[in-house]
Amino acid sequence: MTLSIAVAGKGGTGKTTFAALLIRVLVERGVRPVLAVDADPNANLGEALGVETGTTLADIRERGSQPEGSPPSGIGRVRVVEDEVQRALSEACGFDLLTMGRPEGPRCYCAVNHLLRKSLDDLSRNYAAVVIDNEAGMEHLSRRTTNDVDYLVAVLNPTAPSLRAVRRILALADELPVRIGRRVVLPTRVGPEGLPAWLDAELAELPATRLPEVPQDDAVEEAGAAGRPVLELPADTPALIAVRRIAEALEVPVPTALP
Repeated sequence: MTLSIAVAGKGGTGKTTFAALLIRVLVERGVRPVLAVDADPNANLGEALGVETGTTLADIRERGSQPEGSPPSGIGRVRVVEDEVQRALSEACGFDLLTMGRPEGPRCYCAVNHLLRKSLDDLSRNYAAVVIDNEAGMEHLSRRTTNDVDYLVAVLNPTAPSLRAVRRILALADELPVRIGRRVVLPTRVGPEGLPAWLDAELAELPATRLPEVPQDDAVEEAGAAGRPVLELPADTPALIAVRRIAEALEVPVPTALP
């Protein structure tokens, strides 16, 4: 059964870095292959993973919504979309990357979104885990273009704006046409002094489980500034150690026989 984890949060909270580190940890633990889905229009997950982004699902959607680009109806159209989704995958060691791309335009996308959803559902069954990097509005989840999720991880750093974003994410989660197994909150970029008392109190009131913190990590910041993937970070990097603890808190299974 495929483990599905959706990560969401305000820009600048370390959301994409966490998603990339989580993918690394899953692969290290033998939970592979992983499907990494970049569902943020400001697509950065590929860079964090060191993988080139190929054709996006938005490109496929746009072609499929135009009369001149639409494949034949019926089973032929389903197969064309499935083939295009397969070709859109960027393959790496232990995981594949799929990039959703920009939001929808003014056309009617109902038919092609239905085909994309079916293709993604079928594709996901081939993976041990799916990690979805969402923007704060979770557009792709709200449009039901991705699977139901086992965990919704709402990421925030120690600021009031990111806390407000997490509140909106958790409220939106109740309205989504998606089954969400568990809602969890993840504080990131936490300094050595820990979280401020006011934020500790606010987090205790949220309708979600709090995960172990990810500390401020200079190695992660330097890698991001230089455009280096987090997969190249040393194994003893504090942020990576923290994400390993988070995987345990999420009760991510360890296969009995590693590939």
